[in-house]
Amino acid sequence: MSVPREWVRGDLPLGGAASEDDHADDVGRGEVRLTGVSVGYGEQPVLQGMSLEVDRGDFLCVEGPSGAGKTTLLRLLYGSLLPMTGVAVVDGVDLGQLRPRHMSRFRRRLGCVFQSYELLPHLTALENVLLPLQLAQIAIDVPGDRAAEALEMVGLDDKAESLPHELSGGQQQRVAIARAIAHEPAILLADEPTGNLDPVATAEVMRAFEVFHEQGGTVIMATHDESLRDRYARRVVRIAPRAA
Repeated sequence: MSVPREWVRGDLPLGGAASEDDHADDVGRGEVRLTGVSVGYGEQPVLQGMSLEVDRGDFLCVEGPSGAGKTTLLRLLYGSLLPMTGVAVVDGVDLGQLRPRHMSRFRRRLGCVFQSYELLPHLTALENVLLPLQLAQIAIDVPGDRAAEALEMVGLDDKAESLPHELSGGQQQRVAIARAIAHEPAILLADEPTGNLDPVATAEVMRAFEVFHEQGGTVIMATHDESLRDRYARRVVRIAPRAA
């Protein structure tokens, strides 16, 4: 598997609407293949010689103590960090071959959910989901309908007109999940998405991840919560801290 040829040579109209061809090639769709990857900050690797295979439709939990490299791994998968050594193929795209000007288009293939909700306070739940679709100019016939469908998928269709301050923490996080899946990514990355939530809200949020997974999506979630790992994960990867 390698990056599509036209992403390496030639120009992509990143300022224009994305083509439906973005998802036309299913080779490697929803999969991750890391081989001997080292990645970190500056010249200092946080993860060294890592190999990992994630199949389409997997639900993978990444665990490990603070500082072990869970967030670093997710940043690599999102393209915020590039491999120092080794090969990293995410959703059929070889990140080592991907040119910087094509990175934003690659990221449209992924969804990301973080511990902080990052909702715009003056926009309704529906508008918060819709805005990224409009800014990215993703080729969707009726973006408003897609945003509404994403809210329904996470069980918040009745909160479409609510502002963030009118929602509970769990509801705000589910809006963030709807925003992340509205463009139909194959892979959903989540970094401690329930870290600030109580058990009831955590269950609501995890149900939203389950729905995405049940529809064939790949979930890669970093968490400290062993109960979430035991209940939801199909596979677990533990990252041990590097020896001093």
